[in-house]
Amino acid sequence: MTLHSGPSGAELAARRKAAGLTQAQLAAKAGIGRCAVSYWETRPNLDPRGWAVLRMAEALRWVVQDYGARYAHRPGMGFVEIDPTPEELGRAVAEALARWQDREAQRAARLCVRCDARTRKGTACRNMSEPGKRRCKFHGGLSTGPKTRAGREQIAEAQRRRWATAKAQRAGPEVEN
Repeated sequence: MTLHSGPSGAELAARRKAAGLTQAQLAAKAGIGRCAVSYWETRPNLDPRGWAVLRMAEALRWVVQDYGARYAHRPGMGFVEIDPTPEELGRAVAEALARWQDREAQRAARLCVRCDARTRKGTACRNMSEPGKRRCKFHGGLSTGPKTRAGREQIAEAQRRRWATAKAQRAGPEVEN
C-alpha cells in the first residue's frame, strides 16, 4: 500500500510565493514548463520521486523528502516505498479521514440549493439559496406568516402603529403664522 507522506502542492505554492517567484519564473529557473508548476501546485500530495518536483525543489533550495527514511533502492526497480508500519498506516488513515471531514464541512457551508419557497403566484421560487442556507435572499427564513385570527390581528395592529408613526414624521411640526 502506498502511504502519501510527502508535502502538498499548497506547500510548494507557498514556498514559490515566499521566494517572490511567479509560476513562469519558477518554471524557467527549474527548466520545466509553466503548466508543470501549475499541475504540481494543485496536487494534494507531491511525489518526491518526480523529476519535475525535484527540479522545482532544487530551484527553491528545498529538500522535499529524505529517500533513506521512506524509500529503498531495488536493482532494476529504482526507488520503491518501504512497507509502512501499522502505526504509520493508522496515523495516515486518521489524517485522511480528518481531511475528508474538513472538506465535507467546507462543502456543506458553501452549498447552494434551490429555494422552492412559494411565491405570490403560488409557484415555487427558482432562485438559489444563500451559501449554507435553504432559502434565497428574498425568502429568508421558513416563516409562513400568522396562522390564527389573533396572530393576523396582532400583525395588523403593529402595522397600523408603524404607519401612524411614519405619517406623523412626514407631516413634521406644524408651522404657526
